Amino acid sequence: MAYLADNGYTTLTLGQFVDIWDGKAEAPDKAVLLTFDDGYADNYTEAMPILAKHGFRATMFVSPGMVGQDGYYADWDQIRAMRDAGWDIQPHGMTHPYLHKLPAEEQRKEIAGSIEALKRETGIDAVAFCYPYGMRNKETLKLLAEYGVRFAFTIDQGKTEPSQQPLQLKRLFVGGKDSLQTFVKKLQ
Repeated sequence: MAYLADNGYTTLTLGQFVDIWDGKAEAPDKAVLLTFDDGYADNYTEAMPILAKHGFRATMFVSPGMVGQDGYYADWDQIRAMRDAGWDIQPHGMTHPYLHKLPAEEQRKEIAGSIEALKRETGIDAVAFCYPYGMRNKETLKLLAEYGVRFAFTIDQGKTEPSQQPLQLKRLFVGGKDSLQTFVKKLQ
């Protein structure tokens, strides 16, 4: 995060991302949308203070059925605190399944359940979705559209570009073992 701050990167909120996508705003130079998958508690204890130090925002994708489990996943109080600190919170399936392997009705329960739980617990409407394990099929795409989800993120490597289908957006995966040099190379 220090590298991003020192090199003039601007983090976007999900609302800013949507406005840029819709042509209502211009993207700042070196814009990034930081996303965190799964809703781990360390997003609250470790990532949030680091991002706050740099004035950065991020989006965390949570699976409501996993919230608070074993202290490994953030609990609802932590998630609401992140929301209040400016993080965008969005759904990631109810229990983080391989959606593409589920029958349509099970996919519906996973998608609708995560959207409804997020709204109930945080007051947040789902605008974006992140596919657990990056997996989806035609039924998944159909259901997301049916529930009014505008954007969905995969784990397909690459930068998000306007030419991509909004329900199949690419991202740059940065793992905990990536060196700073590897991170910088991914950004180029």
